[in-house]
Amino acid sequence: MKKKLLGLILAVLMMFPFVINARSEEGSASTSDKETQEVKPPEAPAPTPGLLMFALSKAGLAQPLDKAGINIYGYIEGGYFYDATSGAHNVPTFIGFNSFKNTGTLDKISLNVERTVDPTKKQFDLGFHVEGIWGTDAAFVHSNGMGDSQTSRYQGDLLQAYVDVTIPGMPVRIRAGKWIELAGFEHFSANIYGAFGDPSKALYSYSYQFLYAEPSTQTGVLVTYVANSKWSFDAGFTRGWNQSVKDANGALDFLGRITFTPSDKTSIIFVMTEGPEFPTGFGHNLPKGDAHHWWTALDLVATQKITEKLSLGLGIDYVHAPQIPGLTSGDKQWGGVAGYVSYAIDLHLTLNARLEWYRDAADGFSTGTPISANYYEATVGVAIKPFPNDKFLSKWLFRPEVRYDRSNQPLFDSSDKHQLTFSVDTLFTF
Repeated sequence: MKKKLLGLILAVLMMFPFVINARSEEGSASTSDKETQEVKPPEAPAPTPGLLMFALSKAGLAQPLDKAGINIYGYIEGGYFYDATSGAHNVPTFIGFNSFKNTGTLDKISLNVERTVDPTKKQFDLGFHVEGIWGTDAAFVHSNGMGDSQTSRYQGDLLQAYVDVTIPGMPVRIRAGKWIELAGFEHFSANIYGAFGDPSKALYSYSYQFLYAEPSTQTGVLVTYVANSKWSFDAGFTRGWNQSVKDANGALDFLGRITFTPSDKTSIIFVMTEGPEFPTGFGHNLPKGDAHHWWTALDLVATQKITEKLSLGLGIDYVHAPQIPGLTSGDKQWGGVAGYVSYAIDLHLTLNARLEWYRDAADGFSTGTPISANYYEATVGVAIKPFPNDKFLSKWLFRPEVRYDRSNQPLFDSSDKHQLTFSVDTLFTF
């Protein structure tokens, strides 16, 4: 049944370009060109020129950067995490980055240098993006062979480093290098920019899906084709989940994405990876790589803006592995569903919530627990902008939240089925 379903999905995906071409041919050439020029491939939005570029302009350095189309920006984020269920520091919370209990941390300082390109102009252009981070979060996002030998709490990482090339006469962009993964409703850096009033970027803690059913980064080659104002397609090959300088199994995998934006209020994105992924981690003690058993990872994301104040979101992840070395009983699956709500009360306050169910049916492989389990979490937070109208201080944000987690197995604090946590972060983009 699974093979038939997967075959049907692949057949439908292969038909999309032909359907789009047929529809384009029905319209006039001028309309088609206009649609192509209006759309751009989906990207995590960078902030408008901020404090750093302003300081460079005062030093007389911004003008040559602007002329070259180069933008330099970043952010700083710090937070505090409190576990009301267990104060023991050696007891895992299973919620990833929020692992340093009852203490303040500098999560990350991020610095980005980029030059974006527009494939809809159908002309040759060259762009790039480099992002480096330093802080406690870096230890959780290293790729294999890059910065993974660090052992201290505060670490550095080259999170992204890629080159973009656009093609004359075609709405195509070719990307080569390392980038933040395409799947998922939440993204490691994208949750910072535009974090006010966007359900995908509004909470401090991350979902189980983000932590356990998706890679952190991918390294390879990706081709983007912008069909028209509603459809864009990505396809390419990567070294695998969280693999970069080194590849744990020495095999490539396929990465594809379809983006449908029928209006400025609606977005639907489907991402698929297919290939041998074991092991997905990094470091010197990795198990022997498995290049024979191909994983299938499917991700669907939908965002709908109901009103100017209310936005909804949905994220679905499913991963299937026919076999995982060291585990018995054949194939394994894991994944989940999460719903998001964001309501902007005024310029200062936005209420945000997430409700999630996550299932590890892989003997705890995805979460690192000893057994399979169901996880449920409900998170409610508020995004606070103290100075929403100030040119620079409007980029200062606070995000307090309360989160309740429950499992059908006694995994929290070694014997509890539930966990209650409080956290708050403050971040400033520059």
